[in-house]
Amino acid sequence: MFINSLKSYFLVDSDPSIKGNEKAFQQSALRILLALTICIFAVSEIHYLIIHKDLPFLGINSTYLCLLGGLLYFSKKYTKITAVLFLITLITTSFLLLTLSDEFHAEKYALVSLYSLPLITRLLFSFRASLVTMILNIYPFYLMTGSESNNAQIDIASSFYFQLLTFVTLNIGLPLAVSRIIQTLENNASHMRLLYQKLNDNYAMYEEFFENTGTPTLLCDQRGKILKGNQLVRELLTDSPQKNISDSTITDWLSPLGDTGRFFWQSNKAECTLKQKTNIHIELRRASLTQHGYYVLHLQNTTQLRAIQQELESTQQTNSRLAHFDLLTLLPNHRHFCRQVNQRINEQDNHLTGAMFIIRISQFKLLNKQYGKDSANKVILNFSKTLQKKLSEHAIIGRLRGVKFSCFVPVGQAYLIQKNLSALIHSVLPSQITVDGDKLTMDYQVGVAYYHTDGRTAEELLEHCEMALEYSTSTDRCSYYNHGLEHKLIEEHKLGLKLSTAIKNKKVALWLQPQVSPNGQICSFEALARWQCDGKFVPPTTFIKIAEKLGLLPLLAENLVLELVTTLTEWQKEHIHTPIAFNLAGQELMNDSFFALLMTLIADNPWLGNMLELEITETSPVMTHPLIHKRLRSLSQYGYSIAIDDFGTGQASLGQLVDIPANILKIDRRFVSPLPGDQRHVDIVKSTIQLAESLDMKVIAEGIETKEQATLLASLGCQTLQGYYFGKPSPMSDWTESNNAKAKELRMVY
Repeated sequence: MFINSLKSYFLVDSDPSIKGNEKAFQQSALRILLALTICIFAVSEIHYLIIHKDLPFLGINSTYLCLLGGLLYFSKKYTKITAVLFLITLITTSFLLLTLSDEFHAEKYALVSLYSLPLITRLLFSFRASLVTMILNIYPFYLMTGSESNNAQIDIASSFYFQLLTFVTLNIGLPLAVSRIIQTLENNASHMRLLYQKLNDNYAMYEEFFENTGTPTLLCDQRGKILKGNQLVRELLTDSPQKNISDSTITDWLSPLGDTGRFFWQSNKAECTLKQKTNIHIELRRASLTQHGYYVLHLQNTTQLRAIQQELESTQQTNSRLAHFDLLTLLPNHRHFCRQVNQRINEQDNHLTGAMFIIRISQFKLLNKQYGKDSANKVILNFSKTLQKKLSEHAIIGRLRGVKFSCFVPVGQAYLIQKNLSALIHSVLPSQITVDGDKLTMDYQVGVAYYHTDGRTAEELLEHCEMALEYSTSTDRCSYYNHGLEHKLIEEHKLGLKLSTAIKNKKVALWLQPQVSPNGQICSFEALARWQCDGKFVPPTTFIKIAEKLGLLPLLAENLVLELVTTLTEWQKEHIHTPIAFNLAGQELMNDSFFALLMTLIADNPWLGNMLELEITETSPVMTHPLIHKRLRSLSQYGYSIAIDDFGTGQASLGQLVDIPANILKIDRRFVSPLPGDQRHVDIVKSTIQLAESLDMKVIAEGIETKEQATLLASLGCQTLQGYYFGKPSPMSDWTESNNAKAKELRMVY
């Protein structure tokens, strides 16, 4: 205890990493020097008291002891001042001994004290202060060597060398050596402080990283003793982030699930539960620290995840069913249907024959619009149930998509004849379906392919059924696949590629067919598209249908309209006021770009309203689309004349005459061709003309091939006549060549 007190007092602070250690070092050195000096004076005091009994010296010595004791007492609070006073005391004492005492030993002690001053000064102050005392010590060195040169009794040379050796060693050598040692210690101390600061920074960083890993994490040894845990793991294990879990073991908190062994935390992954709350499931993942033999354990609360997993497992069978079956009809979907058919084919021997057919409900879009989606779904559901009842148990039925159903039926030799198979198919299709109490007559399109001859896999058979379905007609609803169909599709594809190139290169030409008044004078034209491919003209019904499938109609119409407007502009300058009608299938008006082009053309050329008529084909499926009606009203308001082409043959009804702002009605050729012999058609045409007159609409009859037809139609009040009787279509260049000479001859003069 006493030794520890002395150590604490004299060493002051032995930790070199603490800032301010230089002051502590100086304070410690000062105390040690003062204590040693006091001891020397105390011994001297006792020596003179016992042996010499020199009372004056004892008084001076006691004074020094008191002075040194006071300096030692105040050394803690006034270190610098105490050090200065200590040096002054040593210097004063040494000079007094050197100058006033005649004793040889006193002079020797004085010189040792003076020559030790640079060393003491370096310990208590700076190196510069030590240098100053070194220089000042030259004076006492000079005094001693000078006084000894006058003393004949002493060997001058040996005394001088002794003085010089003492002076150099004590006054210069030791202070410089100690200064070097102190400098080295100071450098080491600075370096250690820097390292200590880095160590503290790294520790703080690692501590923060450990606390903020984002997952509950703890550090343990190989036996499971917890060394450290972050806030998340404390909260997970104890419900209190402030509770300390160090020095406890993992088994105090977790219980393993399954056969994971006694030291389950050494596994890469382990499933556990909390000991206090067994309903809480914990997943433990290990990462080992190989250099230290410790484990970093990441914990995750998997209770909710396990609950979701159990729920998913419980619904796995339902999900599997949803993946393989149609939700509405519970029939196999496309993939599962193919899997079942292929399995049936593989299970049977090579003598198996069968038929694959696709059934499409024809009028389903109309049903959907008329009865609503829910009622339409009832139609699909009732149809699938009826179909399953009527087909044999050996048949495989599936729903492909929308209103398409697929069937694979093993058939005998008799049904290889198409007539017999068609009868079989029609016998299983329900002729009527009840929707909300109403009996609904069903209409179908069927594409058929035979197993073996038309394909050997379900996928191949379905593909060929789709091809056959594309060529079913209104008269022959049941279409059979043959290689000619495939060849036809390939040819259509090649023709489509050529048509696309022709439209982009503007190789589709405009032809004009005259429309005449009852007196035979040309009053207008109808513009017709003609395309010549490989030296042959492709029928318009063929390439227009292909263009519609490929979505090329808007571009084709744009090219033709721009060419037509160019011609009409020339005619306008030449005062040729003969309008031209341009036919639209409906798809073009659904295109925003083409509609904007029409609006721009008439805005820039207001006279175009009297020269360009727009004919809308009534057979177009988009005829009933509300957007078509809206855009036709806009075109009519801008000045275009709107004509309904092929009236009475397609989608339009009397109600469409109200929705579409048409001012021209064209009677289709199928109503004109039986004239004048068929009185029923005469009445139909007559009533159509009367209907148009009541609506203040102009009537054009097309397909006139005889004089009798022309005479009858003129007598019934038809204002404009068109047909081969008056003129066949011819290239527009025939009317525009030679400065529009032919057009000028046949023009109407107003």
